Amino acid sequence: MKKKVTFIFGLHNHQPVGNFDFVIEDAYQKAYFPFLEVLNEFPNIHFALHNSGILWDWISENHKEYLEILSKMVQRSQVEILSAGYYEPILSVIPERDQLGQLLMMNEFITSRLNSKPRGCWLTERIWEPHLPDILKKAGLEFVLVDDSHFKSIGLKGSEIRTFFNTEENGSYIKIFPIDKKLRYLVPFSDPGDTVSYLREIANGEETEDQIVVLADDGEKFGVWPGTHSLCYQQGWLHRFCSILEENRDWIQMMTFSDVIDQHSPSGIVYLPTASYSEMMQWALPLSAQIRHIKAIEILEADSGLAEPADLVKGGFWRNFLVKYEESNWMHKRMLSASALVENYGKETEYQGVWKEARNHLYQAQCNCAYWHGLFGGLYLPHLRSAIFRHIIEAEKIVEKETEKEEKYLNYTTEDIDGNGTDEVLLTSSYMKLIFKSRGASLREFDIRDPAFNMTDILRRREEIYHREIPKLSNGGSEDAMSIHEMNVAKEDGLDSFLVYDSYQRMSLRDHFIGSDVDIDSFARSSYYDGGDFTDGEFSHRIIDDGDEKHLLFNRTGKVILSDCETEMKMDKLVSVSNSSANMKVDYSLFPVTGDIEGFLAVENVFSLLAGDAPDRYYSFPGRRVSKRNLASTGEEKDVDSVSIVDEWLNIKIEMRFNPKAKIWRFPIETVSNSESGYESVYQGSVVTAVWPLDMRKGEEKKIEIVVSIERFKA
Repeated sequence: MKKKVTFIFGLHNHQPVGNFDFVIEDAYQKAYFPFLEVLNEFPNIHFALHNSGILWDWISENHKEYLEILSKMVQRSQVEILSAGYYEPILSVIPERDQLGQLLMMNEFITSRLNSKPRGCWLTERIWEPHLPDILKKAGLEFVLVDDSHFKSIGLKGSEIRTFFNTEENGSYIKIFPIDKKLRYLVPFSDPGDTVSYLREIANGEETEDQIVVLADDGEKFGVWPGTHSLCYQQGWLHRFCSILEENRDWIQMMTFSDVIDQHSPSGIVYLPTASYSEMMQWALPLSAQIRHIKAIEILEADSGLAEPADLVKGGFWRNFLVKYEESNWMHKRMLSASALVENYGKETEYQGVWKEARNHLYQAQCNCAYWHGLFGGLYLPHLRSAIFRHIIEAEKIVEKETEKEEKYLNYTTEDIDGNGTDEVLLTSSYMKLIFKSRGASLREFDIRDPAFNMTDILRRREEIYHREIPKLSNGGSEDAMSIHEMNVAKEDGLDSFLVYDSYQRMSLRDHFIGSDVDIDSFARSSYYDGGDFTDGEFSHRIIDDGDEKHLLFNRTGKVILSDCETEMKMDKLVSVSNSSANMKVDYSLFPVTGDIEGFLAVENVFSLLAGDAPDRYYSFPGRRVSKRNLASTGEEKDVDSVSIVDEWLNIKIEMRFNPKAKIWRFPIETVSNSESGYESVYQGSVVTAVWPLDMRKGEEKKIEIVVSIERFKA
């Protein structure tokens, strides 16, 4: 008897929280809807589909025709709808209560809108941790999908994993299916016949049992990735793919996951280690380890003939992104703090009132995309990070509005937000939230509440492994369809000039003691000598409560070495805020305890207003004209007592006032990362640095005042 192959075809469609509407619309027109139209013509081609909650919400509002067609396909049992965390979180790095809540939220949507009870789960980025069966079972789910590399990493080979298994945690059993990596790379980049040939090769193998083969991958491969819309629809690849599968129905059985579970028994039990797909585990490694990892794979490929050594050379761990990128860790810990706030409020009110609204914002803040960076985008996209912070702030606002006794409030708390063992200092009012790090007495986060926006969300420029390829890149690109893993083109000239790396995490109110040899260019490129130990030095602090105002006093006695002279410098930094406005006043007092000092104090401030060259976002220097005032401009202005940053889109104006007058350096922070169409520079934010001369004798005192005020913009 001719052996058969059971082929399970799965699709995962997702757009990040905060992505632009036109981007989602483009993906819908190029991939999501045309894919559904083609498959609708082939009712015998059964497949599984997962749309993230972001897409379900967007489609429900904008394209009801999609739901109408899909509902018919579901009712005729052609499509199995997969569950997942509603807003596509990495399940293992959010609290269990939120894991379960997000899964149940998706289950409820699928059941109510598509009249289909989900039995299985798409696992975001296939990031597996051994405790997950417990929470999936609690959510009423029976199976989950991961990559075949998870199985190969424990010593199983290809023929042994063309099936499905049981796995468990605490006695909670679920089924687990491996996704075939070779199929992920064949489809849709090779001729449909190549897929059939691969399946025939499997069917003709030595195994006595029929084989189960799973292809489950990003739906964007079918229309959004470079050249794939033309390939899949204009050139008819997807239609031919479905046709050739139907032509071979006598030995290729198209089934859903649930069909397979109902008709077959699992091939025993398996326990998988913490893992993701091999590329993800490489991306999670720090740079030096990535280089060694790639070298090890190359050696094994050359010397041992192993077909897939990456499955045996263990990579990193997804959670290491929280170590690799301080910004990722900061967002993640801010999200966890907001989760605890929302949960505690829910317990106090028995989960009534506006708790559900706050929880929904929290869940959106758990969308995975902005928390990591691999081949392209993710953490490097400011609008995605901004959306995470917006939902964190909105969740906090809702709870605070319900729990604060006064309409106008101002609270002082301390909390080790980022888990580094040192408490941050938080000043929270109805207008803003300020979060200071005691190291450097720096302002790590400056949130305004209306609109909900983090104004200091800036990314440190750091070396990525693909930066080494940028000087070799050609401009433009091919019209041919290709995997994003094969992209190697530049979208613009001169990208290598953007390969500048910061020696520290840029924040606001960071204090640098510099010599006369430091200019705006060396400061912007982080290639200068800082003579003080205040930038990362530990400050002591205390709060001064003055009714409707609070004053946060930082002080430190440190060393400054400039012009071969060492000075013991005492610095007091007094931050004053009130409950009546989004204003912050900072008073500096500098006092050389020993020795004289000659040089400059440079106080660095960062702003992340999302668009460097948009005409509605710009600098304003009252009483003077500047040749360029867009936020991505670079320039120096002397004797400045006031500068404003205007964002007409957000309808805010940020004004900074200085006493005495200062020299102002302004410059953009721009990074280089990959995208779906090639390498490009990305505007991350702007740095505004105020510079004052210091010519002080021992025992003299110098006072400096900075006032930052935020108000609605009035044209």
